[in-house]
Amino acid sequence: MSSLEQLYSLMGSVADARRRLVRGCFEDSPGVKDLDLLKRAEREIDGWPRRNNRFVLDAGAGRQIETALSYEVEELRRDIAFFEQGRSALMQRLSQQWSDFEAEVQTLVGRLCDSFPPAGRAGSSDAPLRLLVTDRDGTTNNYCGRYRSSVQSAYNALFLCRFARTAATRSVILSSAPLDNGGLIDVSVNLEKTFVYAGSKGREYCSENGVRGRYAIEPERQQLLDRFNGRLQQLLDTDDNHIFTLIGSALQFKFGQTTVARQDVDNTVSEKQSQQFLEAVRQLVEELDPHKRFLRIEDTGTDIEIILTVGDDEHSGDFDKGDGMDYLDRELKLELEKGGALICGDTASDVPMARRAVERSAENQVLFVGANDELKRKVRAVAPSAIFVSSPDVLVCGLDRYCVEGNHRR
Repeated sequence: MSSLEQLYSLMGSVADARRRLVRGCFEDSPGVKDLDLLKRAEREIDGWPRRNNRFVLDAGAGRQIETALSYEVEELRRDIAFFEQGRSALMQRLSQQWSDFEAEVQTLVGRLCDSFPPAGRAGSSDAPLRLLVTDRDGTTNNYCGRYRSSVQSAYNALFLCRFARTAATRSVILSSAPLDNGGLIDVSVNLEKTFVYAGSKGREYCSENGVRGRYAIEPERQQLLDRFNGRLQQLLDTDDNHIFTLIGSALQFKFGQTTVARQDVDNTVSEKQSQQFLEAVRQLVEELDPHKRFLRIEDTGTDIEIILTVGDDEHSGDFDKGDGMDYLDRELKLELEKGGALICGDTASDVPMARRAVERSAENQVLFVGANDELKRKVRAVAPSAIFVSSPDVLVCGLDRYCVEGNHRR
């Protein structure tokens, strides 16, 4: 029987092949062997055993899970269509999957051209679009049930890299995921020296040239989080709880924050077991920080977030993506006050970075993906002229087409 660990190993090989494919596109060197690897990976997964139209995977300790693997399979098939049959085949596939896809992409391109008239050249001081700051999952990348296997597709990377290299002066991917150890950099296949990667809500970053930085954390707070992480690892090493390191977001030791799954989109574990694990984590936080000075716990329903506070005892609060934007602006000299920035997100956790950008300059534009009515109200409260699109596919294809439209209008 196939296993979750086998899936993660296979997707690691897929990530390497996709990086070579993307690099080959910019170097005009075809990657036939890498395309063959993607085809073999798709066939291998497709041959794994199923039950009730879902794949059955060994999760260890005698446990099996049933999962759709829809992201992994679909993105492989899209890559194969794109590199084997061309862009038109991919666009046709997307148009079949999303209603009014082509019309929505073209509408987005029009809005982008209105917000950032492509009159100057990228990289020059008068370039109308200076900066892209975007979330990843749910914004430029479709959601996956397991973060460790949410490897970016090659066509997605190609479109984003083309935008970053020809339309924007600088591009930042700002995620709540950690940078390394199964984090943001590991699941990204973009061309090297193209993006700034900022993880842990912006507490840590790796610049285009590989320079790294971290937001300063007081030793007392860091030591407490380290103790919590050690105790959490012990909790997860038991047979009953090991499953939470394999599903959904799994276990992510971020800088200044820890995330652990308690459920996934496939409801792999029972609600009783999920609630018991949540209660065990809550008790651990209360034991280590009884006065609630340094640790905050948030439950999303699928993930448990344990967050270090910032500020003094009287004015302590959670570190959010707005704080991350401020830190990155100082460290990397993003110059948000000059305007010309496109800020993209998809959840309420991205609203603080949108707010920071608009506060710095009214000429910064905000775009949200897949927002419901409640989220749209929150976004419009900070950015009345915000753009809304239905899916990451619309955004990524729209950014790529903006490059073509921009060259045409210059």
